[in-house]
Amino acid sequence: MKRALEAVLLIAALLLTGSGGGGREIESCLFVIALAVDPAPDGSLTVTVKALSGTQEAAAPQSGEDTPSQEEGQSAPSAGQTETVEPGYVTLSATADSCLSALNLLSATTPRSVDLSQLREIVLSETLAQTDATLTILRQIDALYEANAGAIVVVTPDDAGDFIRRQYAMFGVRLSQYLEVLFDHFAQLGTIPANAKLSAVISAMESSTADAAAVYAAGNAFDATLLLGDASPTDRLPGHLPRTSPAKNEYLGSAVFSGARMVGTLTGDETAILRMISGQALNTSISMGEAIYQISVHTRTRRTLDWVGGVPVLGASVSIRMALSAGTQQQTAAELARQLESDAQQLLRKLQAMGSDLIGYGRLAVRRCADIPAWEASGWETAYRTANVRTTARVRIQ
Repeated sequence: MKRALEAVLLIAALLLTGSGGGGREIESCLFVIALAVDPAPDGSLTVTVKALSGTQEAAAPQSGEDTPSQEEGQSAPSAGQTETVEPGYVTLSATADSCLSALNLLSATTPRSVDLSQLREIVLSETLAQTDATLTILRQIDALYEANAGAIVVVTPDDAGDFIRRQYAMFGVRLSQYLEVLFDHFAQLGTIPANAKLSAVISAMESSTADAAAVYAAGNAFDATLLLGDASPTDRLPGHLPRTSPAKNEYLGSAVFSGARMVGTLTGDETAILRMISGQALNTSISMGEAIYQISVHTRTRRTLDWVGGVPVLGASVSIRMALSAGTQQQTAAELARQLESDAQQLLRKLQAMGSDLIGYGRLAVRRCADIPAWEASGWETAYRTANVRTTARVRIQ
């Protein structure tokens, strides 16, 4: 019995250490943390990756030093060029006729195999995201290179390669851990979409009953800030926040898709409302007036689709409990409820104008159809754009 147990343990050890011959040595892999895709001339794509170099501990640039970027007067690396951005990481770029070919070119010209299992961030340039190529690119990254399905999809109006070149770890942590903390933090604030992971974005783009959202992000040169006026500090898009920080990249709001094509953006505050009426705002905070409230787990949301005289009515109701966490409460619960109703209605109207169903009303509409041909012939896309909107809110302040 003892010998049998020892044999089982030995076999398990061999399997775990890869001694069966099917594994790869860590030293032979290029572990990519961030990946960017930009359009290139003649319909080609430039893929830029930031990966662990395996030579030094990760560290941010020293005080007074900036990471190289095109905005700062330095040209981006040519295809196949390698650039060391900061200790511990290396940036490589390749240009080819497809994302897959560019990744293959990187593997063929780098003495390591590209490995996307540790991928944390996929950045697409906005001009590329506005084309139908987005879904094909994400599918190739996900399926053919076995990427981490939890990587966050980001869209930027900047050059995507420059975006990840100036992305470095802060506060003494590795870049991979820093990105995880960063996205978790903004998700907790509710200012980035809840379903921006690679697997969720692909699934929504492939669906005929819902649409996808990615995180919207941009660099801030601190010289193009917009006046706030009476608006909330987060009721804007990234790239214009009046603040200074070693981190030049700002993540705020949503890149909105209809099918595989980006059709618009939502500000940080609009994204917070989106999460709320979608039932994805539990345990997050929301800014209203001069106060910040923590949303309770007891909050309840409901989305409905009614038909009145053959015209669809998009319904969204929320019964929200929240507690004052900062600032001064200047509005009553009834006034806050009316504000939420108005904000939710404006958001739904904006999404209708874009032709994007981020809420997923199509999942309710499809129930009226007996089969797929009936759904395809239903004309839901047109009906969605012209549907009436009804929102209700109840607020209880604890």
